[in-house]
Amino acid sequence: MVLFHVFPFFPSQCFSFSLPALALEQSPDTVIRQGQSTNLSCSKKKSSSTAMHWYRLPLGKDSRLVLVASALEAGKATIEEDLRSHFKSSEIQGDKITLLIEHAFLNDSVYLSCFLSLPPH
Repeated sequence: MVLFHVFPFFPSQCFSFSLPALALEQSPDTVIRQGQSTNLSCSKKKSSSTAMHWYRLPLGKDSRLVLVASALEAGKATIEEDLRSHFKSSEIQGDKITLLIEHAFLNDSVYLSCFLSLPPH
């Protein structure tokens, strides 16, 4: 089984641009069989944010945060090059972004979180 644990936010000391969990609504934790695909979604609530991002934290000791996908409003989503083989992301559609994981591998088991970026001041 492959586990995708979707958690609401990282502690504020990790990212200066993270917003409280109340600003986002994310998919519940998802368990699928190896080789299956799944969609995870993230919706922003009442935010002036102009960008949304998916980050992953692989399971295990000494794991580091890895950017998976980013999207700007009215722009295409970008996926990190080494993850493009089976991670896909929608552009921001209304207030929502979707992350598609195709043909999941056992080592894809991760913690995932969606973030908003605030517009520059």
